Amino acid sequence: MSVSPKIPAICSHADSFHKQGITGKNITVAIMDSGLSPHPEIAPHRILHFHDFVYGRTTPYDDYSHGTHVTGIIGAKQIGIAPECSLIALKILDHHGNCSIELFIEAIHWLLTHQYEYNIRIVNMSIGSNPSISRTEQILLNLWVSRLWEAGLIVCCSAGNNGPTRNTITAPGNCEDIITVGSCDGTSFSSISRIPSSKPEICAPGVRILSLKPGGGYHIKNGTSMSTPFVSGYCALLLQMRPYLTNAEVKQQLIAASAPLSSYPLSIQGAGSVSLSTLLR
Repeated sequence: MSVSPKIPAICSHADSFHKQGITGKNITVAIMDSGLSPHPEIAPHRILHFHDFVYGRTTPYDDYSHGTHVTGIIGAKQIGIAPECSLIALKILDHHGNCSIELFIEAIHWLLTHQYEYNIRIVNMSIGSNPSISRTEQILLNLWVSRLWEAGLIVCCSAGNNGPTRNTITAPGNCEDIITVGSCDGTSFSSISRIPSSKPEICAPGVRILSLKPGGGYHIKNGTSMSTPFVSGYCALLLQMRPYLTNAEVKQQLIAASAPLSSYPLSIQGAGSVSLSTLLR
């Protein structure tokens, strides 16, 4: 029996908060991914900036579809968690979904330089490094990601899909400071850290997630790449209500609003699945 697709705004119950005017308005989310294809669910005025670190193009596009899907979960008008948040699309993945360390660092430097210009509060990283990169390279990536956190930005990163064995989260998801998100829908979609109690901190839906497709349609994707924008969207709603919260306080409140799922080991879910109703009460 097939499982019905999950519509982010509905399965998270964010739609009930939209009716109360909690939509992520005036909160900017930056998405480091494969870009963003124009779509009827994303009004052009909501895209504050598009920056192509790969090919240098100036108008929004997505030649891998991943970034458009992720962005839709966060902010699509009808199906997204935070349908009135502002968006920054930073294209760092090429048409194969690959990114060099140099481009990753360049994008982080851009964020640090333009953080206040665009009032960026949240950075979504539905990405992970190749497990084969050196320890030195992993440390370098995480040092740069830590700079975002130290600058006050909320950084949400995917745990990866290499679980459920230990030590399968790679940089930047294994950066201690940030919020690492696992999937609460299946053990095969959550990597875990060397010490299972530390990462991921929380989990969110990650299987059969319906979101935007380049060209104006919709499609389904799986993985912690889909779980992470749920949490970024939750953060946008929370910050609209309580804009004074620091990134550390947001992280604490996400963990406090989570409950373990009895059907999955704690090692892949951290504190458990985030309850948006608990977070925003």
